[in-house]
Amino acid sequence: MGRHDGVTYDDASWHTGSDFPEELDTHAGRTHIGMFLAWAIERGLGGELVHESQPGLADSLRAGTLTGAEVLRDTCDDTLSDDCFSETGRAFAGDYYEEHYLDDYVALSDDRLPTIYHEPNSPEKYARICAVLDRRFAEWRRGELGAA
Repeated sequence: MGRHDGVTYDDASWHTGSDFPEELDTHAGRTHIGMFLAWAIERGLGGELVHESQPGLADSLRAGTLTGAEVLRDTCDDTLSDDCFSETGRAFAGDYYEEHYLDDYVALSDDRLPTIYHEPNSPEKYARICAVLDRRFAEWRRGELGAA
């Protein structure tokens, strides 16, 4: 897939360096990124890159036959960038992802696990983060993102 020199919000390689748990497959480094990407695609916020590569992608994600981490790896070269999103998706990602997403993801994480990379890429975790993302997106649309 061709990539352009746009904004990069996250990259799986940023999470699999020297402090990445040795016992985990590097796929665990893309779980949190993939969940955000899957949510965006399912909500109609995905860009041409993802939709042109796999027709019916949102349906496959909803059915659980594909994960966001797999889309990130196979379609987006492990990079979450502005070409993964529609215009509205880019605007939301720009305002939310770096500033708030990881905090929201960690807040939903199991404190008994050694790192966030040990979090399962499960339908249950995905449903929980989707509920937060839906709320955050609604806040953003109202101009209230980050309000106390």
